[in-house]
Amino acid sequence: MRLLFLVGCLLVAAAGGAAAQTPSVGEPAQSVTGITIAKVGSFAGRSTSATAEAGQQSPTGTVGTVTDWHFVSDSTDIDGKTGTQFGIEFHIEGAPAGEAVTLHLALTFPAQGIRNPNTGETLHSAKIAFPNIKIGALCLLGYGFDNAWEVVPGAWTEQIWYRDHMLAERTFTVSKGQ
Repeated sequence: MRLLFLVGCLLVAAAGGAAAQTPSVGEPAQSVTGITIAKVGSFAGRSTSATAEAGQQSPTGTVGTVTDWHFVSDSTDIDGKTGTQFGIEFHIEGAPAGEAVTLHLALTFPAQGIRNPNTGETLHSAKIAFPNIKIGALCLLGYGFDNAWEVVPGAWTEQIWYRDHMLAERTFTVSKGQ
């Protein structure tokens, strides 16, 4: 039931020699200047899930966290079967290193949407807030199929947003698994 993933972030920022700067009034305490994509594709890892909170719309009502992930494919062609997980691994660029920010994962599902048979609701898109992601960290945001009804063949688009700036976009082509 762990469908939308914030995959545990690993702080990779080195203890730097740069002195902390105090922002002046009206300036944000942190600045995200972009992301560097490390990998895209299917991954595996240890997963846990929790009920989605406010700002975390999910077809199943859950949001998951994955640790100790590794990529099993670097393709955007995704085998649509229960247990498959796919997404974007990236480093957050900005300052100061280690400062927490909120990123959003925006998902666009194939045209027919995802229909949850338990609720009768059909979603065509979702936007999920992931707070406490650290600047300088290696992170992964993506989606995983926990139920056969989630596997909808077609184009799935994942976007990563910081405030009103899109940082990355990738489209995955999900096929009907065997």
